[in-house]
Amino acid sequence: MGGEIGLDFFFVKDDSTYPRQRTVFQHFLAAAREQNKVVHWYSGPLDIFRELAALGVYFTMGIEPRYSAHVRAIAEAIPQDRLLSETDNPGAPKAYIGRPGTPLLIQEVVRGLAKVRGTTAEEIERTVEANLRRLVRDDPWLADVECRLTRLGN
Repeated sequence: MGGEIGLDFFFVKDDSTYPRQRTVFQHFLAAAREQNKVVHWYSGPLDIFRELAALGVYFTMGIEPRYSAHVRAIAEAIPQDRLLSETDNPGAPKAYIGRPGTPLLIQEVVRGLAKVRGTTAEEIERTVEANLRRLVRDDPWLADVECRLTRLGN
């Protein structure tokens, strides 16, 4: 469904690269805006979250709501029809769980989202599946993904 984009000021300490990073970032933001992409593991300010939610974008959540009150508040506030789950890359979860992330981590993500949102893991799974199907159905860029999901569901 795409990759993630951002500014890397944490790992890249050479601030002479920052203007070029901003230029590339702005290019990708413009492309994402045209394609109505998903916001990946958002953990920024709540006012910006509300603006993004008002635009109708989808949000992915990983395991971070289990460890961050701020991200937990975001996970609680994501509109149900815009919630997606993710495990992120192998490195990011290590800071929270002490081991690399794997696809099996999705079970913990789903259980964590269920707890945060006051529902069941089964309901989160149904919600995420319905949202994913709607997302790919409504996006001509993802027509091949929709075909694969349809084959998996049958």
